[in-house]
Amino acid sequence: MKKLVLTLFVTLSLMHAAEPSAFGAGALDSSNPYGLTESERSIVENRQVSLSNKKLLRQQALKIEQLQETVEGLRSVVESMSSKIGKTGQRLNEMSTESSKAGSEDINGLQSQIDALKKSSENNYLKIDTALKKLTKVMGSSQKKNSKKVEKPKKEKTKSNAELIKAAVNDYRKERFTKSKKVFTTLADKNYKPAESNYYLGEIAYYRKNYEEAIYHYKKSVGYYDKANYMPTLLLHTALSFKKLGDEENAQRFFDTVLSTYPESSQANIAEKYLN
Repeated sequence: MKKLVLTLFVTLSLMHAAEPSAFGAGALDSSNPYGLTESERSIVENRQVSLSNKKLLRQQALKIEQLQETVEGLRSVVESMSSKIGKTGQRLNEMSTESSKAGSEDINGLQSQIDALKKSSENNYLKIDTALKKLTKVMGSSQKKNSKKVEKPKKEKTKSNAELIKAAVNDYRKERFTKSKKVFTTLADKNYKPAESNYYLGEIAYYRKNYEEAIYHYKKSVGYYDKANYMPTLLLHTALSFKKLGDEENAQRFFDTVLSTYPESSQANIAEKYLN
């Protein structure tokens, strides 16, 4: 069996197909990324926290600037009133020393002005105190929120090759081809279960309609081991790949191999329909 299948593959001159494009899973720059690992999700979440902190800082900076302007304005008003109080008080003292020249009504009027200015000044001082308290509160809140720690991505637990291939097969069955292909390629490069890894790489390429790439991996898989339980499917998909590529001669050879080697299989029933 192995000799027959290998002979069929060896007689073919195949071009290495180009790498198929990904479906978009794991793209961190996407507006709505999906299919991410735990570390990649942490990176995206930290990026969102950073953007949120920047927006908050801009808002807090604007509030602080507005409050500072309010405080400075109130201080200017108080300084102006203090100057007026001083001048009025000086005038009142002058009039008191010259009481014989000034009427009591003028003195009383000036005293009333001083009292009113002092009361207004006290109110403005209260406003300044309130504004300063608000400013302190806003600045404290800004520092507290800005000090929020950005969590470092958690290190994923290193999985064994057996765990990796099991997870990759599960992803393949759920049609997560981009994710599973990455793992199968890594395992094949490490020469871990190369027959099985190349078989699944061939299947991924087959279902993506990359038929030359599928045949390339099927050929490598058979070269490592030709007695696996997936062999009927591998041979049938090899035949169908040749047929899709317009290579009817080689397609017929593999349809015949499926039928003669695995006559009781469901794949043989399919192959029989294509035999001329």
